[in-house]
Amino acid sequence: MIVTVSNQYGAGAIDAAQRAGQQLGYRVIDRELPVVVAKRLSTSPDAVTAIEDTSRNLGEQLITGLELGTPEISLGSREQPSFDRECLREIQIAVREFAAQGNVIIIGRAAYAILGRRDDAIRVFMYAPREWRVTRISDALNVSVQAAASEIDRIDRARRTYVREHYQLEWEDPRAYDLCIDTARCGPLGSAALIVTAVRSCA
Repeated sequence: MIVTVSNQYGAGAIDAAQRAGQQLGYRVIDRELPVVVAKRLSTSPDAVTAIEDTSRNLGEQLITGLELGTPEISLGSREQPSFDRECLREIQIAVREFAAQGNVIIIGRAAYAILGRRDDAIRVFMYAPREWRVTRISDALNVSVQAAASEIDRIDRARRTYVREHYQLEWEDPRAYDLCIDTARCGPLGSAALIVTAVRSCA
């Protein structure tokens, strides 16, 4: 089976996805994808990461350890449209190749839109109340509530725009997913358990 994980910023999707991957014995694809794209473009992973980080301010850079990368922002804002198109194409190719291996959880990169509806895939969306995410980000980065709220709103807006422009989908539309999880209510353990149950029920 294939699991794609999309998420509102600050919802804690990476933690839940990694826990689900451990329980299922699935490979979790997150940091590997920029490495693959870098090789395809004859550049370095750092260069790919730099593209993703172009419009990120200090707060976003600090949060890298919490949630890695926001290509949604970079591809919409860089002043290198040709390279951006190449990067988008290689991301799509890489997502499909990882999916072809099976038994994998792919975090972000609009993988759910790239792969579409299919019998061997479960498309997950993780969300949480804005106030909960603001508190989580503020505490994690030791920044003000106002700064955390600004970051969350900006990144969510960028992801929404990215999916709409490149895939003509509404990013937060529950109809685009097979499973939607409120991570504030379920927590990382409960969220992971829901993913595991869905996979085992559909396999």
